[in-house]
Amino acid sequence: MREFYIYLITKEVAHSYYGKENKLFQLFFEEQRSTGIFKTILQKQVCYITKLLSASQLEKHLWESLSGTYNWRLEGETYSLSCKESTIRLEICDQYIHLYSIGNFEAETIIFEALRHYNSYFLAMDYGERKYGWLSPFKLNMVYGT
Repeated sequence: MREFYIYLITKEVAHSYYGKENKLFQLFFEEQRSTGIFKTILQKQVCYITKLLSASQLEKHLWESLSGTYNWRLEGETYSLSCKESTIRLEICDQYIHLYSIGNFEAETIIFEALRHYNSYFLAMDYGERKYGWLSPFKLNMVYGT
């Protein structure tokens, strides 16, 4: 089973840390592991660089994107998507999306694609495997002054 935490990063931070995602991952990883006053400080930093998710807008987008074509359903507080050899479970929180994936990567890819179309600045992290990356890599517009 794979487990991802997916955060919506502010545009400014995403552009500032493009290519330095390991620093963002380290912040989120430490926030997950810490306790006490250190955790409080890290939570404030995470809140500062992330955008709150509009659960209703995101749910609407996912229903429109997935329900006609895929086996997308709501089970209590959790959404699920099943394909031939894979299943994902998705929980939408204010601060992040929590995704569990079992099987091959098909269902995971479908969800990631739907999230890409919703917003370009989602950063997914698998703390157990220490993997991370943008769901939709973006191109920086470099402006050179003379």
